[in-house]
Amino acid sequence: METLLLLWNILLFLIVLTLIISIHELGHFLLAKRAGILIHEFSIGMGPAIISRKKGVTNYSLRVIPLGGYVAMSGENGDNALISVGSTVGINLNEIGLVKEIILDQSISKPLLIGEVVSFDLFGKDLADLFIEIKTEDQVIHKYQVTRDAKYLYAKKKQIQITPEESSFSSKTILERFLVLFFGPLMNFILALVILFIVAIAQGKPLDNNVVNETSNPSLKSGDVITRINNIEVSTIDEIRNALETVYGNFVETEIIRDGETMVVDVYLTIVLQNLGIVNSTDPLYQDGLYVAGLGGKAKAAGLNIGDKILSVDNGNGPQDVSNWGQLITIARNYQAPTITLVVLSEGVEKSITYEVLSSDVLEAIGSEKVALRMGFTLGYEFDFLYTLTYPITQFGSSVTEMLATIGLLFNPSSGVGVADLAGPVGIFSLVSNAAAGGFISLLVFVAFLSVNIGLMNLLPIPALDGGRLIFLGYEAITKKKIPAKFELWVNNAFFFLLLGLFVFVTWNDILRLFA
Repeated sequence: METLLLLWNILLFLIVLTLIISIHELGHFLLAKRAGILIHEFSIGMGPAIISRKKGVTNYSLRVIPLGGYVAMSGENGDNALISVGSTVGINLNEIGLVKEIILDQSISKPLLIGEVVSFDLFGKDLADLFIEIKTEDQVIHKYQVTRDAKYLYAKKKQIQITPEESSFSSKTILERFLVLFFGPLMNFILALVILFIVAIAQGKPLDNNVVNETSNPSLKSGDVITRINNIEVSTIDEIRNALETVYGNFVETEIIRDGETMVVDVYLTIVLQNLGIVNSTDPLYQDGLYVAGLGGKAKAAGLNIGDKILSVDNGNGPQDVSNWGQLITIARNYQAPTITLVVLSEGVEKSITYEVLSSDVLEAIGSEKVALRMGFTLGYEFDFLYTLTYPITQFGSSVTEMLATIGLLFNPSSGVGVADLAGPVGIFSLVSNAAAGGFISLLVFVAFLSVNIGLMNLLPIPALDGGRLIFLGYEAITKKKIPAKFELWVNNAFFFLLLGLFVFVTWNDILRLFA
């Protein structure tokens, strides 16, 4: 069963990431087509092609690794001829004597003529004629005009069209190039808004009342009306949340109305110490002891394990013994030190663990609180037309705000948040799995959030990303001078390898966190 669940989560992860990246690339593709840019290939997935069909000049591929996709646009870095002076090529002519095929591998076809390239122009700036000069074995130089839709033949049954200036990315206006680059991230934003609109229709607006709809808490039942918490009268979900902030313990005396009868029950709570990265256990066998049932990344990386029992806490002023959750909640709500040291009982052995905690500034930036107490129930929903329209926008805005706040924390040395805390593919896989465990609606909301994140990441002003290329366009718009194609290519390639290194580093940290 666990193996099937793992396979299902892997499939979901691949589908989610491929959907988001393919939608992003579709944005580039649609605007490039509209601008008259030659598209060599639009691919969903990576690796060897499973299905490949050519329509017009564009090859449409479905590839074996369902992870991402790409658009191969012509002339993104100026003239991208596949030959150079000194190359040996073959050529074939059409019926009026113009070159229609340039054969890079003579073993795949019998060319009319084979020779060494002496000079060529396959870009045709300002609509100049395209030509190629080759020197044959008899040392005679032949010059031929090349058609503007000539093909390179580079493998058996594989060809690619040359890129004259007028069909290349670099020849288009600044506005056209801006739209081609920007439409990728924009499609991610549109995807997120569409998904959130579907969520708003399918789920409806949460009711602002005190009636339990669904619950995972054994002390509560569907239909219970919560009237008092910790002797505080409540009638709305906000009042319930405020009342829980007065609780210092892992259970709370709760007055409810069940089937018309008023009764008082002890409701055990899920305690999330978000600054310390610790979640309690609600298992009846462990709920009254300081046993760890959930972990934050820093606590896990430092060696804290699920099932460990917390014995003492040290914020730098000496150890303080703790024996109940009320004491630990008090410590967490008032915690100010940058690090914490816990003494825990782990598999019968006492050990000391020190790690960084999340500061109040970090928690505020990402919209979280130090301590969250949860009763484990949900409210009902109702259809609300205005909510259906506003929910996607407010949720989208919240995702953008969280993303920008997180980026700000990365560049704030005092935040304690660094590159090592970023999530790569393995981390995203875990997040997708967790979202899927919460149900289909939970998964949809997370996909929307991830799509917004990927769109914003691509707009960062970093060369090799869409945002960096937009900066180059901005420079061109202001100075009226194009950045040399070779320089832009060099900068983009350099940053691509830097980003690749970051990708490897983040993925390695993901793996360490997964198996810590």
